[in-house]
Amino acid sequence: MIQQFGKKIDAREEDIFSELLHFLLRKNNRTLTNDEVVELTGVSSDLLYKWVKVGKLQSTTFPNLGAPCERCGKITQAKICVGCSSTIVNTLKQEEKDQAWFNQIQRKNSRVGSYHYK
Repeated sequence: MIQQFGKKIDAREEDIFSELLHFLLRKNNRTLTNDEVVELTGVSSDLLYKWVKVGKLQSTTFPNLGAPCERCGKITQAKICVGCSSTIVNTLKQEEKDQAWFNQIQRKNSRVGSYHYK
């Protein structure tokens, strides 16, 4: 019974998506933003974000639509916004430098002989 309920919701979602896509494909509507689409159509922003994330609404066709960045929540056309992506890359680069430095220190320490007194 729950499965049937889920199917009904999916069918309803597909109907809403179909209507929204028809609306967006009109020449003047392709450049609408998320907020404008929500305001003009009444479609929830959550559904809109979901369709952008799964690729049903692609940025090549609808350049101003996006979904929240998975890290900071800023609206973006990718899973992670440019700012968060740069931060992650810089953190990884710094981690790599730190690891190289640590390995260098360990190699130096392993070369130094140690003296033991009885």
